Amino acid sequence: MINVGLIGYGNYGKKYFNYIINDRKFKIIKILKKRNIKSKLFTNNKEKFFAIKKVDLYIIASPAKTHFEYLDVIMKKNKHVIVEKPLVRSNKEFLKFKDNLKKFKKIILINHTDLYFRTLLRLKKKIKKIGTIKSVIVKYGKKDPYLLKNIKETNDLPFYEWLPHPLAIINNFFKSLKFKIIVKNKQVRKGKFIIQNLKIVYAGKRFNIKIFFSNDYMKKKRNLKINGSKGFLIFNGYNNCKGYFLKKNKKINLTVENDNPIQNLLEDFKIKLNQKYLQDDRKIICQTTNQLLDISNQIK
Repeated sequence: MINVGLIGYGNYGKKYFNYIINDRKFKIIKILKKRNIKSKLFTNNKEKFFAIKKVDLYIIASPAKTHFEYLDVIMKKNKHVIVEKPLVRSNKEFLKFKDNLKKFKKIILINHTDLYFRTLLRLKKKIKKIGTIKSVIVKYGKKDPYLLKNIKETNDLPFYEWLPHPLAIINNFFKSLKFKIIVKNKQVRKGKFIIQNLKIVYAGKRFNIKIFFSNDYMKKKRNLKINGSKGFLIFNGYNNCKGYFLKKNKKINLTVENDNPIQNLLEDFKIKLNQKYLQDDRKIICQTTNQLLDISNQIK
């Protein structure tokens, strides 16, 4: 039995809760919530929450600005942790996180959602079949009325929340390649709203990777296209998670039915827990966070 301490009970906190209560391997011991609910399962007392000794795994599903505060406590307690993206939002927090990571002997996973789509993993296994890679294009973003309404300055823009997804894909597919990241940032005001369009280019010796991000897409985009000399790979995370590759004009569908990233993430945690040697996402976590902060600094 894996005893869980859940931090946050908003949109994603409830998603984790719903999967965990239906999995016999997990048991929620306590939920830390800002506003307390009259139930023994909930508390708004951080000190009492972290004093519970029998918690094996903490899941951080609270607002991004609180992530480091909880991570710092959990890593010093040396407990397994799953955290929603982004990991942190400042270079100071990231440096402290990396210092904690040197001594951390438990599993740390971050919900870079796309990496837990089985469809995307099936596509990755086919990458050699499309020949020499010529270019990579990622289009990502959506028009979110709530975020648009609450954006008052640049630091509120949702690239912190959304960019970790495409960055994690790039780091997962092209771990060993070195790129220089160039950012073009265009911001316009529409009444009370700030609209942001980013073009991020990973400039490499063999090929370039381009990420197009916007918080003003009329249609939601979560698209990846890898062009090769013999064909290409396509991934569409918002269209029932469709994925396929095309080789010699033959389209081969690789979509996995009922592909749920949170459920897959929890399944992966159970597998890693039973492995003899520690294997988690720390390399991709560090690469993605470092790039996110680099992009953020270029925007400023």
